[in-house]
Amino acid sequence: QKVRDWAVTKGYDLQNVGKGLSDNHPVTDVSWYDAVKWCNAKSQMQVGCEPVYQVKGQVYKSGEFGEKGSDVVKQKSGSKGYRLPTDAEWEWAARGGKKSKKYTYAGSNDLSAVGWFKDNAEGKTHPVSQKQANELGIHDMSGNVWEWCSDWYGDYPTGSVPDPTGPSSGSVRVFRGGSWFLDARVARSAFRIGFVPGSRF
Repeated sequence: QKVRDWAVTKGYDLQNVGKGLSDNHPVTDVSWYDAVKWCNAKSQMQVGCEPVYQVKGQVYKSGEFGEKGSDVVKQKSGSKGYRLPTDAEWEWAARGGKKSKKYTYAGSNDLSAVGWFKDNAEGKTHPVSQKQANELGIHDMSGNVWEWCSDWYGDYPTGSVPDPTGPSSGSVRVFRGGSWFLDARVARSAFRIGFVPGSRF
């Protein structure tokens, strides 16, 4: 709420964006556009950071575009601020980075140990960090709520590519991690899907 209130005074259209049961619950019903505006607002709040996302060279604070229109939202090259992870970065973190033990889910082969999903969530989201963390100490990357990535959804490149960033354009953005209302299959660290950037899901 503190970030939201501050952001609104600075011109961000985030007044009624997202739903959450408490400060410790993950926020739901946030579009890709909302997520990158939150990143910009957080960057502006913190000394030493600057907003990453721009439209026509201006800080992106408001507005949405059509199904294929989020390509007008650009990342400012070299900007030191908050941003969404790329598809590859998300998976690297979920798998435990250099400490990876090659688990199926983020931190375990048993999803019940690390995440909320259809079989244990009782039809709702849960406060963060109640389940076991993964090898990097990160909680909730498998289950609970889907997470947006910065990339357009597309086929993986052929061959080995260091730190890929996905296609240069598209119509849907990458969604990762699975959810409280879906089964274990979609919570695997390897699973990826695309959603239109305006989806609040």
